[in-house]
Amino acid sequence: MEDEWEEAKLRHPVGSKAHGVVRIRRPFGVFIELDGSPEVIGFLDIASYNPDPPALDLPEVGASVSADVAFHDEQKRQIRVRVGAPFWTDNDR
Repeated sequence: MEDEWEEAKLRHPVGSKAHGVVRIRRPFGVFIELDGSPEVIGFLDIASYNPDPPALDLPEVGASVSADVAFHDEQKRQIRVRVGAPFWTDNDR
């Protein structure tokens, strides 16, 4: 699993575009099977979902998603992604 995680981080660097399919949908976010890295989970939380045009709800299971890689969550071994512009910038915090 360590090699798969390291390969996934190289395949999906922070700031790059990631594509995948929603496999699990929860009220707080969706878990995505990323193209080229099916063994590593992509995660899009509701706070990182700001599509243009705006959508009222998260994508459904089976939906194709294109997102920006926001960061690599080392503890959970997840590629965290976002859709659309962030709701805030570092200056807003």
